[in-house]
Formats: sequence, C-alpha cells, structure tokens
Amino acid sequence: MIETENILDRALSEALEKMAFVVLLPLDDEAVEPAETILTEMSFTGPLNGVLQILAGPDFGTVLAENIGAVCEVNNEICCDALKELVNVTCGLLLPLLVGSSQEVFDVTVPKAVKGQEAPTWQEFINNTNTYVHNVEGQLIAARLTIE
Repeated sequence: MIETENILDRALSEALEKMAFVVLLPLDDEAVEPAETILTEMSFTGPLNGVLQILAGPDFGTVLAENIGAVCEVNNEICCDALKELVNVTCGLLLPLLVGSSQEVFDVTVPKAVKGQEAPTWQEFINNTNTYVHNVEGQLIAARLTIE
C-alpha cells in the first residue's frame, strides 16, 4: 500500500503556492470548518487507478478565485471553477509522485464539482481515515486520495 499523506500534502501545498499564492499552515483552534461545502474530484487510470477529492467551503473558493484570476466579483460558478482547477493542478503534481516518474501515462477525467445538498457535509467527509484536513490561511479544507 502506498503512503499517500505526505505525497498528497506535497502536491496540494505546491499547487496552492504556485497557483494561488497561499500556504498550508498548522491546524489550530481558530480555523473554522465550513458550514456549506463544495466537493471537487478528479479520477485517474493508468499504472494506478484512483480518485482525488478536495472538500472546501465557498469562502475558500472565493479566496482561491480572487488569487488565481484577480477577479473582483466572484459568483458561485467562478468559485467552483477555481476549486476544480485546484484539484486539477494538484492531481497533475500528484501522479508523478505516486509512481516515481513523469514518464508514466495516466488518463484523467475532467474535474467536477458537487455543491449544495448533494455535497457531503464536513463531518461526513473528514470521518474517513484517508482524509487529511489542512489549514489554508485560516480556512479548513480536506483532501482525500483513494487508490484502487
């Protein structure tokens, strides 16, 4: 079994720093779990098959969208697009780390977002043992990598 936590942390951290100029911080009591959630995910097949999922609140999506595109007015669609781009970039950085080579070929799906009542609640999502919670400048996000 592949130890995914460090690899996932490394890819997510790099994606956040490069695309949105934000960093992962240590968890603290001041970071608040999002009341409303948006789940983004992207599947991959190849040398390994799996899915990468990131759960965050719309407030984090807004910060991400503003930092990525210098957008002044962020609507729900732009917020979801920014979160889908985060899962896309993270997956792109993650796959070579999983197999130890950038020469391996993977097929990936288009990132998708689920929001509103169709998205899992924060507690439902983080109760899985494969889920890692991160503090990104005071906002909590959760990431899960499932290898089949």
